[in-house]
Amino acid sequence: MALGNKTPKHQNPQVLQKPKPLVDNHTLYITFSLSIPIDRNIATMESRVLQAAKKHPKPADRSFQYGTAGFRMKANLLDSVVFRVGLVAALRSRKLGGQTIGIMVTASHNPPEDNGVKLVDPMGEMLENSWEAYSTELANARDEDVWKVYSKLEKELKINPETPARAIYARDTRPSGPKLIAALIDALVATGTEYTDYKLLTTPQLHYLTRCTNTEGTPQSYGEISEKGYYEKLGSAFTRAMRGKKTVGSVTVDCANGVGGPKLAELIKYLPKGSDGGVEIKIINDDVLKAEVLNHEVR
Repeated sequence: MALGNKTPKHQNPQVLQKPKPLVDNHTLYITFSLSIPIDRNIATMESRVLQAAKKHPKPADRSFQYGTAGFRMKANLLDSVVFRVGLVAALRSRKLGGQTIGIMVTASHNPPEDNGVKLVDPMGEMLENSWEAYSTELANARDEDVWKVYSKLEKELKINPETPARAIYARDTRPSGPKLIAALIDALVATGTEYTDYKLLTTPQLHYLTRCTNTEGTPQSYGEISEKGYYEKLGSAFTRAMRGKKTVGSVTVDCANGVGGPKLAELIKYLPKGSDGGVEIKIINDDVLKAEVLNHEVR
């Protein structure tokens, strides 16, 4: 599965690289990159941001708080929040000299009607604590003040708007995901941010890819920028950890009918079997096709 390939900066945004799909018995996973002709003229960017913000109005009676898990709530309240998180990602990337920021749309173990969004810093860490306040401020700005707050943060944080901004993102299997991703893309396009869509991933996979993207070609290179690279790295570490050890029986993993089901099934292909010094893994509750069973009555 080819992941992380970026199109040339000035390629027509409607022309995609041919993706190499991976098909399993659950779904089809395709990853692609888009670049837009970047216009960093401040007046033009202001117009784009304000026009895009009108498509994603903030609920008048709601306030939002970025916490340890990012923003998390009922999915029907998240449209404006995800849009504004995209704006924060652009600011954060530019503040860090164009390093790539990760954006994950997920609500983990919450019920299927919920969703959430969180930012991942360049080395795969959680968002720097001080930026939680900036995210909260922008999420709660009045619609007409979105650019004013964005511009204020840009000035206060001494961010050069001419610096390139880069982001990668993914989501879990919740039915609200595609709509929220559309809001995110509107923000990335409005701010001239280069982005790569990794489609369906687990949160740790996006953290891994964020770090790999930012360390590629350096002495600190963390691994191959692909989902396959993630499995190979874990498989190699597991093999080393199990060296000289024996296991008895099997491990049953309840995947709560979420994205972890098909991803674990793929990871198992890279792990040694019990007879080869590994462990036998049995997967249960891995139905990602019925949204209503996500996290429902799992063991």
